[in-house]
Amino acid sequence: MFTLGDNMLAFGSCIAGFGILVTGLLALLFRHPNAPRWTRPEIVAMLVCVPVTVTTGLGLGYTAYGLSQLVKGAGDLRELLVLLAVLIVLALVWRALRIRQRLSEYAAATGGISPSVYLAAEPTLAIDEEPPPRPKRRAPSDSRAA
Repeated sequence: MFTLGDNMLAFGSCIAGFGILVTGLLALLFRHPNAPRWTRPEIVAMLVCVPVTVTTGLGLGYTAYGLSQLVKGAGDLRELLVLLAVLIVLALVWRALRIRQRLSEYAAATGGISPSVYLAAEPTLAIDEEPPPRPKRRAPSDSRAA
């Protein structure tokens, strides 16, 4: 198979590019004003983001290792072409999907507040509203009154 130093820069840049793209797509999913109901709890967002973060971190780690090997003279300069190609493709896909524009439109549509904030809010009474009346206690019956 592959040894530790084989094409680490190329593999790392591809993995990191994929992770960054998935991060942008997840941001679109979770910030959408009419997002699916299963995306509302914050635990879902955390659980989905863990593997994406691991993937991106692994890719960036491979890229850093490949760059360090390249600086030491052990790497192949053609791997820089793969890194450059991944950056160009990522920028083109990001612009084609209009991720930045759509995120700003979603923020304007929701007022900058995520839907999970509404679900986490405790119901409160208005300050001017009176609490409901307490039920009256029944007087003890006088059984000795005869």
